[in-house]
Amino acid sequence: MNITNCYTYESLALKEILLPQENIMFRTKTKLICTQKKYNIIITNLRILLYSERGRFFKSPDVISERLESIYGIEYNEKGILFKMSRIRIQGGIKFEISGPVTEVKPVFNFIQSIVNRGDNALIRRLDDS
Repeated sequence: MNITNCYTYESLALKEILLPQENIMFRTKTKLICTQKKYNIIITNLRILLYSERGRFFKSPDVISERLESIYGIEYNEKGILFKMSRIRIQGGIKFEISGPVTEVKPVFNFIQSIVNRGDNALIRRLDDS
């Protein structure tokens, strides 16, 4: 199987787990670590998805999902001098950590933070209107 076919297979499997009216807004280039496994981080207009395929011959999706509206806390930190690593802690319906190189993790943090802040502003406006 060549790289093009692998990518196509992954895309087809990913499309199967997306909800109707769900669009991908952000996706990491490499896999990051969560729960001692590596996942692609995919942020849609509705959820954060940690997606990977497990199995050597018979592939099956491994997915962790969290609704964006349920996120109430996000924390970011960096460690190291030469080989900087960073970690995001996300608190919502479930709590989980994503870690990896700063160049990959920091954009994920910035994107999630912008979405959560946008959601908070919408909530504040709704409360003010009532």
